[in-house]
Amino acid sequence: MPLEPAGAVVTEWVSLPARIGRARRIGATFGRVYLGIKANQLLERRLDAATMRRRWSRHHESSAKAIHRTALDLRGLILKGCQFLGSRADVLPREYVEVLSRLQDRVPPRPFPVVRETVERELGRPLEEVFERFERRPIAAASLAQVHEAWLREGPRVAVKVQYPEIEALVRSDLANLRALFRAVGVVERDFDLMPLVDELARYVPRELDFVNEGRNAEAVAGRFAGRPDVRVPAIHWDHTTRRVLVMEFMEGIKISDVAALDAAGVDRAAVSRLLAECFCEQILSHGFFHADPHPGNLRVEPHPDGPRLVLLDFGLAKDLPPRFREGVLAFVAALFREDSRAAAEALLDLGFETRDGGADSLEAVARVLLEEGRELHRRAFLDRRRAVAAGEEIQAIVRRNPVVRIPSHLVLVGRVLGLLSGVGRTLGAEVNLLEVILPYALGTRQTRPAPA
Repeated sequence: MPLEPAGAVVTEWVSLPARIGRARRIGATFGRVYLGIKANQLLERRLDAATMRRRWSRHHESSAKAIHRTALDLRGLILKGCQFLGSRADVLPREYVEVLSRLQDRVPPRPFPVVRETVERELGRPLEEVFERFERRPIAAASLAQVHEAWLREGPRVAVKVQYPEIEALVRSDLANLRALFRAVGVVERDFDLMPLVDELARYVPRELDFVNEGRNAEAVAGRFAGRPDVRVPAIHWDHTTRRVLVMEFMEGIKISDVAALDAAGVDRAAVSRLLAECFCEQILSHGFFHADPHPGNLRVEPHPDGPRLVLLDFGLAKDLPPRFREGVLAFVAALFREDSRAAAEALLDLGFETRDGGADSLEAVARVLLEEGRELHRRAFLDRRRAVAAGEEIQAIVRRNPVVRIPSHLVLVGRVLGLLSGVGRTLGAEVNLLEVILPYALGTRQTRPAPA
């Protein structure tokens, strides 16, 4: 059979029985977790605190293992979502983080013949005509693709990212399943509206399936950091890159969450934590374009005599920010410093929040909660996990009483990034004074290399 043209889009389908089976597995797994939570909530009224702590710990661990098994079996969108949850050490109980974090880059790989077929179909040539050597065993396997070490013919050592052939169909199927599941949860638990999460996944995950887009994102970020040797991005080999195969410069480095390896290499974890915060503040507040999926599997650290260097990987999800975003953030931060909740609410409206009645009353209530957390951040330089969770729950209650009908998608991604970075910082055990890092960028006093025209 003749090979398809390089970069051809090959659509795989998921049969109806397979879709039903996936829906049943997703519903059963999350149903058991939900029923366990409700049972423990009832028991809390009768049992002492120490007993309940043990019960909650056992429930969290068993639930995390059940979710882990389901994610590995089903892969697709479910696996992608669980990888995100596994990086949230700042919010989720320890048991979930310990189990789900294993999904970040230790997913069972696909057989090599599947990889060979995908690469040859995408590049339109036999594997041996492109690569002098191609390692059969991947160096990483994740939710959407796996990465192999290889050497181009008469060329350098490279990393080859190969998309799973059926992943697009699985994403479509999983989105439909999650919409049905979350609608059912909304009927039973009227205080929970999980549909925005599905909407977010539907907007952003398809972008991660286009590796040409990922390569362009990588080059855009690399260009903006060209003046900083402590932030590194792999170069893209465009002659061998298609929508489903991405060939890039091979970069060494220690996974940012591997604390033991960082310590063994003599890396200053506090310096890594600060560099990470600076890197993303610069992207969001100076460049206006940022890597929107910085979980530990996408972050590496290179030890260097002049200090650690941060390696950014996987640019499938990146975001342009509106031109006046920094000004809006500055107005919001200034209002918080003045402890002016009304001005903070107006700044949120300017940033793109919308309320049902068009007014700022519900946003002012949100701003008051954020103001109190800002005072805590000023006192301690970081937020306690329990306080952050409680504040999030309070904000959700305010939004339910006084509906905010639209939160700008770019702010959803910024919030997600801050959550991921908070989890990484906690894993490193090196707290950074976030106000000290953020303010120079928000005020525009930090000198950075201008973004390319």
